[in-house]
Amino acid sequence: MEYYPVYLNLSGKPCVVIGGNPDAECKVAGLLRAKAEVTVIGPEVTPGLAKLAQDGTICWRERPFRCGDLTGAYLVISTIADEAINRQVWDEGEANNAMVNVMDVVPYCNFIAPSILRQGDLTVAISTNGKAPALAVRLRQFLEKKLGHEYGRFLAMAGAIRSPLADKYPDLQTRRQMWYQLVDSDVLDLLKHGQDDQARRRFAEIMGVEPTI
Repeated sequence: MEYYPVYLNLSGKPCVVIGGNPDAECKVAGLLRAKAEVTVIGPEVTPGLAKLAQDGTICWRERPFRCGDLTGAYLVISTIADEAINRQVWDEGEANNAMVNVMDVVPYCNFIAPSILRQGDLTVAISTNGKAPALAVRLRQFLEKKLGHEYGRFLAMAGAIRSPLADKYPDLQTRRQMWYQLVDSDVLDLLKHGQDDQARRRFAEIMGVEPTI
């Protein structure tokens, strides 16, 4: 099966995670980063999830999954290995037109989650179409060694100049050429070695606008 890669806006969307294991904690962290409204269902959870529930960051239903739990859910993830419950999750999620992912059970998924690498605003998603998730993890770990903190810092500076740059150079083609010149310059190397002041000056030389951060 071929999947269509897409990034979702989950801000304020009701999302349900079934299970309280470390996998569930990892999924919850990603959903919270996307500003989702998260409910966790399971009789036991990790200390980290318990703390999030205590703080009011997530809702924890301290019991096993039962029918009706997915009413109104936008996205559902199950991290448990119970075949019977996972079938219920899939059937109910599909009936409610929710996006459903039962981890490691492709027939019970209408979406799959890639392995994610983040450096600030840089997000790299790696998928094997559900064939070998371990390979996606290893590729992510490989890229983590190549794509350091300088990429996040670069994007922070780039974001700071986007608006004033558009005001100064209204022509899109002109700006596009300037961006490629910047990306191909030594700015990333300067940032990699902590030379932020020099990097700002290079921004100004190439783009005509100096980042203020």
